[in-house]
Amino acid sequence: MKKYIVAFLATFLTVANAAQSAEIMFNPSALWYDVTSEGVLELWGVPEANGQALQANPDYDWPSVNTVSLWTGMLLKAQEMGLSVPVGYDPGNLDIWYIGKPR
Repeated sequence: MKKYIVAFLATFLTVANAAQSAEIMFNPSALWYDVTSEGVLELWGVPEANGQALQANPDYDWPSVNTVSLWTGMLLKAQEMGLSVPVGYDPGNLDIWYIGKPR
């Protein structure tokens, strides 16, 4: 019985942590983004961020420098096509988790 309780609690905590993520549609034609000289990708103008930038910093384990380059390419492609991209991020520390294909 204790195994089932522990398994239930582990599942519950995993689902609770997953609920602390957010996704927005970022329009690079209407909002501002840049890559700093340190290689940090910043997305500005997201209302949920309260005036702060969503960031992808390659100095840590995730994302890698190649991933930041890929995401920047997705933003450029979306901007050229007049589309938006889905962006997943952590609302607590505003770290970008992923940037999807233009839609």
